[in-house]
Amino acid sequence: MNDDLLNDLKQFIAATVMQEIAGIRNDIRRLDQKVDKLDQKVDDLAASVAEAIDNANEATDTQLKKHDQRIGLLEQKVAA
Repeated sequence: MNDDLLNDLKQFIAATVMQEIAGIRNDIRRLDQKVDKLDQKVDDLAASVAEAIDNANEATDTQLKKHDQRIGLLEQKVAA
């Protein structure tokens, strides 16, 4: 194998590796964007769940207060 052929082969290999690296970098950028979108969706979902839990807790507290009032009225009637 002569030097010119060897140099051509080296250049070909270097160019091929650089193209592959550029493709991998693009793939990584796209994956990062997808991960960012997923992170946002998870954050939105977590906020929705937290809000639903708060609403459920408020509804439960309200209902418990109503039950306490009813029980108090019933106890007063029984005591009377």
